[in-house]
Amino acid sequence: MSTIAESWGRFAAGWQSFFHARIDARRTAIVRIGFAALMLMYLAVLFPDLDTWFGPHGLYPAEIDEQRKLPQQWSLLRWINPEDRDASFWLRSFFWANIACVLMLLVGFATRLNAVAVFVLLVSWQNRNQVITEGEDVVFRLVGFYLIWMESGQAWSLDRLLWHRNRDCCPLVPAWGLRLLQLQMMVIFMAAGLFKLGGMAWLNGTALSYVGRLDDTFGRFPVPHFLFEIPLIARLMTWTVLAAELLLPGLLWFKDTRRWALGAIVLFHLANEYAMFLFLFHWIMLVGWSTFLTSDDLQAISNLFRRRTNGP
Repeated sequence: MSTIAESWGRFAAGWQSFFHARIDARRTAIVRIGFAALMLMYLAVLFPDLDTWFGPHGLYPAEIDEQRKLPQQWSLLRWINPEDRDASFWLRSFFWANIACVLMLLVGFATRLNAVAVFVLLVSWQNRNQVITEGEDVVFRLVGFYLIWMESGQAWSLDRLLWHRNRDCCPLVPAWGLRLLQLQMMVIFMAAGLFKLGGMAWLNGTALSYVGRLDDTFGRFPVPHFLFEIPLIARLMTWTVLAAELLLPGLLWFKDTRRWALGAIVLFHLANEYAMFLFLFHWIMLVGWSTFLTSDDLQAISNLFRRRTNGP
């Protein structure tokens, strides 16, 4: 019984330390700034076609949305009366309100309130027209949701500048919101690997030879074609992707392997960004992975930048 009690005590202490320890506020600020910057790009792409995709008489009109929506797929955009002559005006007003909230989130003003507002507005766009959404949109939604639970306005923000007198020290904030996003990123990456295990093309090593021929998604920038033509190289690349998705998330939790694993994940996303047309998917994933940067990493980056700018 004492062994069980001791084990439970160690587990409880570890749980408390993992989820409820206080961490460097800059770690959550990075997520806030990265997410808000990408949201501005996300919305900028939507703006030219607002009426086409979200207007009451566009390609996905209000009557079709009413027939296809599920009860849990709420959207503030459905408050716009499709018979209202000013429907287009209200749609654009909704858009510019979203931009304003994202900008305030970016600079960290009324941070928690604007994190909630940006999430609600993002879900409203996505639920109003799910025909144009994909996996990237899901990741945006997840990062936006977890950002609500982080105290991301305690560093590099107007909130800190306006409301905190002691601005010289680096504040500490609860870790649990950031931990939840870390676990979510791990699930996303490992789930992708587990899903691939169900496909023979990944198991026999031929998957990337097919991917390299998908002209609509692959070939954004020049990639040597011989990599996909030689069976041995194609197999090695395919199995490397599979191993990376299954193993790297776990290695992030160990001190000795964390930086190597994080570096490999960054290179993985940048290589895919170079080769494939996936808009902001890899960048929002990198925002999620930035949660694994520690205070020591931030200090090392700051020192490197200082040396580069100041010279020898």
